[in-house]
Formats: sequence, structure tokens, C-alpha cells
Amino acid sequence: MGFQRLVTAKANEVILVHKYRSDLTGLTVVVGEVEGPVVNGYFTLATEAYDDDGLPHTLEHLIFLGSEKYPFKGILDLVANRCLASGTNAWTDRDHTCYTMTTAGSDGFLTLLPVYLDHILYPTLSDAGFVTEVHHISGDGIDGGVVYCEMQGRENTGESRANLEMLRAAYPNSGYSAETGGIMSNLRNSTSIDKVRAYHTSYYRPDNLYIIVTGQIRAEDIFAALEPIEQKIISKGVLPQFTKPWQTPVAPLKASTNMKVEYPADEEDCGLVNVAWLGPKSTTEYDELTDCSVLLRYLTDTSASPIQRDFIENEDPDASNVSYSIVENSRSLLYIGFENVPLGKEDGIFQKLNDLLISFGGGKEKLDMTRMTNVIERYRLEALSSLESNPHDDIAFHLIGEMLYGTNNDDFEKRLNVNRHLMSLKVKDEHFWVSLLNKYFVNANHVVVRAVPSIKENLRIASAELLRIEEQRKILGENGLKEKSKMLADAMASNDILPPNEMITSFPVPPAEAIKFYPVEVFRTSDEISPIGINLRSLPFYTEAYDLHTNFCYLKVSLNTSELTAELRPYLVLLMELLIESPVRRGNKLIPYEEVVAALESNTVETTIELGFKASSRFSVGSYGNNVTLHMQVSREKYVKGIELIGELLYHTTFTTERIKVCATKLVNEIAQFKRDGNSIAKEIMRAMCYHEDSNVRACSLLKQSKFLTGILIQMEQSEFAADVIAKLNKTRAIITLPENISLHMAADWQAMGRLDIDLNQPWKLLQIATGTFENPLPSKRLSAVPDWMNLISKNQYAKKPNSLIVKLGSVESAFLFLTCRAIRDFKDPDLVPLLLSLQYLTQLEGPLWRHIRGQGFAYGYNIAPRPNEGLLYFTLYRASNVAAAFKEAMLITRNHIGDLACWDDTLLESARSSLIYEIIARENSIEKVVDASVLSCFKNVPLNYNQALALQVREVTKEDLIRVSKRYLEKLFTNSETCMIIVCHPDKASGIETAFGDMGISTKVENCLEDSILA
Repeated sequence: MGFQRLVTAKANEVILVHKYRSDLTGLTVVVGEVEGPVVNGYFTLATEAYDDDGLPHTLEHLIFLGSEKYPFKGILDLVANRCLASGTNAWTDRDHTCYTMTTAGSDGFLTLLPVYLDHILYPTLSDAGFVTEVHHISGDGIDGGVVYCEMQGRENTGESRANLEMLRAAYPNSGYSAETGGIMSNLRNSTSIDKVRAYHTSYYRPDNLYIIVTGQIRAEDIFAALEPIEQKIISKGVLPQFTKPWQTPVAPLKASTNMKVEYPADEEDCGLVNVAWLGPKSTTEYDELTDCSVLLRYLTDTSASPIQRDFIENEDPDASNVSYSIVENSRSLLYIGFENVPLGKEDGIFQKLNDLLISFGGGKEKLDMTRMTNVIERYRLEALSSLESNPHDDIAFHLIGEMLYGTNNDDFEKRLNVNRHLMSLKVKDEHFWVSLLNKYFVNANHVVVRAVPSIKENLRIASAELLRIEEQRKILGENGLKEKSKMLADAMASNDILPPNEMITSFPVPPAEAIKFYPVEVFRTSDEISPIGINLRSLPFYTEAYDLHTNFCYLKVSLNTSELTAELRPYLVLLMELLIESPVRRGNKLIPYEEVVAALESNTVETTIELGFKASSRFSVGSYGNNVTLHMQVSREKYVKGIELIGELLYHTTFTTERIKVCATKLVNEIAQFKRDGNSIAKEIMRAMCYHEDSNVRACSLLKQSKFLTGILIQMEQSEFAADVIAKLNKTRAIITLPENISLHMAADWQAMGRLDIDLNQPWKLLQIATGTFENPLPSKRLSAVPDWMNLISKNQYAKKPNSLIVKLGSVESAFLFLTCRAIRDFKDPDLVPLLLSLQYLTQLEGPLWRHIRGQGFAYGYNIAPRPNEGLLYFTLYRASNVAAAFKEAMLITRNHIGDLACWDDTLLESARSSLIYEIIARENSIEKVVDASVLSCFKNVPLNYNQALALQVREVTKEDLIRVSKRYLEKLFTNSETCMIIVCHPDKASGIETAFGDMGISTKVENCLEDSILA
């Protein structure tokens, strides 16, 4: 008796995965043998809802507030932090709820596992927890609660409204149409703690719990850690018979539906359109679901696809982006989404799409079977790449689908080995794909949702909310409001009862020294030694090569933009788009852009270009934003072709009037979507306040680009102006591709590369010719980069500007705050680790800020973090329902931890140490992250083992160090004269926020719209 192995499979022939089930309790355990320093857990339950009360989501939040054995709010995360984790997390989907944890090494994971499962299976589910975590009314008559705050920030976005209406139309009278997050009106009026408790009884059972574990950990050790939980389950007695959720068949669509929904916005510019069809059954037709995914990729992926060709790649586009999604329900949903559809065009999207699909289905237009083969091969390579970039999630997501809809052990094998089926698709003929297209798209009923921005809807919602709150206050009256205030205060007091110190300290802190990182070695141009088979010194520019265990070759080319003039700098955004979307000249022949895109699709796993590293959008600048970064990932066998493509993209693209118009129009249309994102807008305004005018941050910001690109489109209508635009694009390209402005970063398994029987040096000779370094090599080769802090405005300029702004944005209901001050700007600064630890102490889950900001429902998220590349310290609030109260709490708590009299709790400090060590280690928790960390070590001017060394330094920090750095850096974070602050909020809340901050002695300037802000 005990756990019996049911099946073993190898995920795409790379990672072994084993499935076990307990004879005693019905618990299922799946172990994926993922390499690397971390162990992940995904504890998943199938959950089904039939209304909009949000019971799955509210229960997910309440699970973390204590359990039978550990009946204290926050103890789970405090213990997690000691176990070399950074708290715990969870998500609620329409068909399941998943609780997650990640630890550095396996020791902490095994310690935390039974504590976590006690919370999942036997939570306290207290009345007080419901008040603070789900919904309450404050003494001011304002609705709050963590769940309420979260849904307030999401419910009325265009994407949420469109998605919900699409699901309601596709799955009428089904749990798939429920808003499992909870509609705000339901959270206020219908959702209750009694309903949550009943829901827990129905679904949170051991025979409905799937324990997925990925990492370097032994199954036998997991079973041993589960023994006390198994004994507790048995002691509770036999449970009633369980009916697995999602057994009711999904009814076919009786008719097609086409609807228009409005969502609140400041501007009526661009909307979105979703077109959906019911697809194959996830239970019995999984292979056919994969077939549909391939077909949708063919139709939508890259500018060479038919839908992008007809809808986007022209001078009058119908959208700026098109993509497909598959919702893996018991009967799947296939949909194509069109983003940033210019207002007035949304009504014609479906008919144009349907005509295109019919043309393929009826044979009028033929499928390009060569491209279809390329699409399948890239899909296969992306599946393999995912096991390097995100192996834990990749395996878990496939297993969650198997848990919900798998019917036998063959499904387990099939879902983990999609590449086997993909290989079989390469021999399918056009008839196969046309038949699939007709079955699921052309001859099937559909759902069309046209979501359009509406100023009127914005005003209606704002007015209705003001009236509702006014009526709520009137109904409650003075006594009722006092009662609500007392209820909240009592709930907070109940939740604030701390666990006994000895309960927390009874959990040992695992050693971090034995945790194994992915091994990596670096070779540089300046080194005497190069990787096997390649001479780095012969390459045309500064090069670093990283040697690690990978099945791919990562090529990253960094281009320094420092030499650009203020006139040329705004061209960067358009130039980056054109470099991978333009025709290429090969000798005397101009290769059409479609063939260039097709070559990238067939020869690379990924090709992207961005400003800096990890930029969040085309109009955002990542770290080390003075550099344009071209990323390319190829299979080893495509190494030569990848380098040839890089040479063509950088030096032989030809900028044509047609492509400039198409790309510029696409970019302009994309701006509408970004302007509705409150958090992104707040971040970009903050950075605009800090950076000087002639920086990439300012020149490439979305509002400046909107004006600039609109002007470009006007100029392209007249040949003489168009010629000037093309000349400036070429000049911009010529400057940033000078060999002295380039650095190259390559990562591969160089021993495996050396066995390929190819000359690894030869392809670079083409770039030597293109850069002129064949005849005139660079006298010295060095990294060409500028730290971001050098682009900040001076302190004198800073003092002359309004430094606290409130910007109105009608598309948001919650508020978003960014606050910065000058801080550490060297990654080797001895103060960095003490500062990181002091901030970890304050911000850790169940730490001081967590309890007083999220715990009171003032904001869904918060953070304080240094960014040494910028030389700035950031404080942020995310989706704040009461931004002033959240800010005040943060200011008071931070000030209480400054100076010699500050109290640093030993137990919380130990938790902070362990969780910080985990977060540093997690920076290299996959092969792709190791590659990124290796590249960034060059820009940061730190050794390759920087993160390992940093993690070991955390244990050495003393309380005296914390007192010193808190005084030096945190004191000025909330000092108005030395900070920049931006708040983005709904227009109706701006005046109240201005007053509330004024009461704290902080004077703010209110901007009525984005166009009045510094971004413009």
C-alpha cells in the first residue's frame, strides 16, 4: 500500500515525468525531473462554478489565511520564506485552481509541502478573513478588500469584457461562461463566507488534488513528506462519493452570434474583435486540437501569414496585431483576436475574415505547403525551446490539462509529447488541412465580439459608481458606517494575531551553499582561449561566448545608439520594426519582405528586436536602453544560416515607401492599446520625469512616437519628403551598425557545436566584409554600452520640475503609483546586499508592508526595489483602491525602520534572508535565464558567478548594516524634495487623491489627460 507508479513518459524526449497515486487517499503526485537550482510545486484542483459570485477565486485567496494545524494568517508565507522560497502564490482559471510554490533546492520544499497542503485541505475560512481579503465597506462608505480591488482593476477593461461575452455566447448554461474571479456587484451583494465554505467542501478533496512537482527531487522523499497529511486525511473518515467536474457535455452552437460591447475609455480610437468557434474535444480529440493549433499558426503567425497579409500588411490596416488562442475546455474554443482595430472598421472584420477562410476552403486560394511544413517545424522547435526557457511551467501546464480532461495513461504520454504528433503532420497533404479548415471554421457556427472604446460608457460607469456609493452611505447612515468601520477594525485585529514565534522557528532554514546552479563558462575577445572550433579574436567586433548545456544557439547583437543626434533618435522605433519586416538586397536582386519573413520563420526559433533588455513593449525601453538588441535563437544546425540572416537584417535591408507606411501605421494603431494600461503609463511617465530629453526613454515614448510616426506618414505621401525619411533611416542604421558600436553575445554547447562538421568562423567573414573590418579591423574591441543612470537629468534640472503628478486616465478604476529617488548605481556597491535585505524585510509576503497595505485591502500589489543600472530606488503601488492610505502606511512603516531605534524582528529577518536568497537564485532557474544573466553580467561589469556570490553574501549582513543603509537610502524615498512621484487614476478620483496627499504635506499637480503630461 502507498503510492503506486501509474505511468512514466519523457517530455518531448528530454525530461522524464512520473505519475503516482496513493492507494490510501487518492492523492495524485507527478514528478518531472527538471534540472536546475529550484523545485516547483503546482497543487491543482478541478473547480467548477455556475454563477458570478467568484467562489473559486475568493476561496483561493482565503486558503492563505491559516489552517487547522496552523491557524494564523500569514504563517504559510512566513514558513515559506524560511524554506528558501519567496512566499507562495496561486491562480484561478475557469476550470481549475492552482496553488504554487518554488524553493531553492529540495530541502525547503519537503519541509513546506505538508504545511501548504494543510492550508489547502483544511483552511480556517474565518469571517474576519472574508472581510479583509474579499469584500468590506470602510468607515467612509468605500468598498474594499483584496479580491474586490483586484476585480475592480480588471472587470471593465476592453479585453475582459470581450472575453467574458465571448465565453457566455460560446458556452451558454455552462460553468465555462461564469466569471470565476467574481463580478463586483456579486462580491458586494451575493458572495458570502458560507458559500465559500460549502464550495470548499465540494471540491477541495484529496481525490481531486493533483500534486505536480518539478525539479531535482526524489519521489520517495515527497511521499515521506506527505505521510502526516495522508494520516490526517484518513483520520477524517470516508468522504462522500465524488463526481469529477466538467462532465456535462458542451452543447453545440445552435446559431452564430455577432455582438458589439462597449468599454470605458478616454478616447474613441481603436477597439478589438474576437472571432471564435467551438473546436475539438480536449477529452478525446487532443491530436485534432493540435492540428487546429498548427492551422491557426499558419493563418496568423508572422507577417507572411494570410490573415496578417490581408488585415495588417497594407497602407490601410484593419488592425495592428492579430493572434490566435485556444481555450482548452472539455470542448475547446478556437478564436482569432484582432487588436487595435480602428473605430469604424470593427463591423467589417468578420466578413473579410470569413471570405478569406472560404477562399481557402473552396480552393480559390491554395495553401502554401512549404510554409506549412516550416510552421510545423518551428512549432516543434518552440516546444523543445520551452523546455529550456520555462521547463517547470511547460510540464505543469500540460499535466493540468491531462488532469482535467485526460481519460487514460495514453493521454499522459500524448500531452507531454506533442512533437511526435507534429512530426506525423509533416506528411499531411493540402486536402487534410482544407478539410480541417472547413470542419471547424468555414462550415461551423461562430461567435463574433466587437469591443469598442466609449467615452459615454466611461462617464456612465463613473457617474453610476458615485451615485451607488452616495446611496450606500445614505442607507448605512452614520451608525451603519461606524459599524462597518468597527467590523473592519475587528477583522484586522483578528487577522493580526501573530503565530507563536516558536511555531515559525521550529521550521529549519535549509543551507544554500549546496544548491547547484546551471554550469556556464564565458570566453571573451580579450581572452587567450576561445571555445572549441571558433576564434573570437577573428570576429569583427567585441564578442563574448557562453558555454552551457543547451540544444540551441543563442545569438544576441547589441547596437549602441549613443552617437545618434536628437534628430535621428526618434527613428529607432520605426527602424527596429523595419529591420525585420523589409525587403533584403542580395547582390543585384531585391528579395521581397514576405520571403525574408518566411526565411526567418523557417530558420529560427525566435527573432526579436528591442530597445535595451526585456523591454515591456515597442514603446518602452528596457535596461541598458542606450543599446538596441537583436535576439536570435536557432537550432545548432542553423548556426551558419542564423549569422547570414543577422548580416542581411542589419546591413542589407532596403527601406521602401510601401513598407515604411505599413509599419508606421501598424505602430500608430498599437499605441491606443498601450494608452489604456494604467501601470505601464505610470511607469513611462515616471521615467520621462527622470530621463533627459535626448534619451531613448524620452524619444521613443508612446505619445512622442504617436506624433512622430503620424508625421512620418504625412511625409511619405510626397516623394521628396519620403526620400528624406528613407535617408534618415539609412543614416540611423549606418551609425548604430558601425563595428565599434556593436557587441556580440553567443551561447551554445560549444563541444556539440564543434562536432557539427562546419567552420564556425566562416560565416562571420561576411560580416567582416559588410562592416569593412576585413581590410581595416578595429584597433581595439571592447563592449560598447552606456549605463542608464548616465541618461538621467541633473539634480539642478530635477529641482526645477514639478516632481509629484497625478494624471487622469478614464480606462482605469484602480490607481497606480510610482515613486523614485536617487540610490545605488554600481552592482558591486557594498551597500547593495544590505539594501536588498532591508527591502526584502519590509516587502516580504506577510511582512510589514504586506500586512498593512494588502492586508487592509488598500492595494493589490506594492514593491520597493533598487535598479542600479538606473541609479534609482523605486516604490510602486499596483491596482490601489485607496492609494493615499496605502502610501501613508508605506511611509510610516518605512520611517519606523530608519535609525538606531528601529526594531528589526529576528524571525522576520531570518525569513527575509532566506526568501532573498531564493529570489537571487531564481534569476538563473532556466537555461534561457542563465543566458540572459550571462549577457547582463557583461553590461553590469560583474563576474559570471555574480548571482551565486550575491546569494552567499546575504547571510553575512548584520543589523548594523541594515540600520546604515536604511538611513542612507530609505529616508529620502519619502522625502518630497528628493523624489519624483506619479499617480495614474480615474478622473473622478483625482481630486480626492490630491486632497489626501495634500493632507500628508505632499503637493501634487493634476494633469487632466495624457496629452497634458510630460509623456507628450
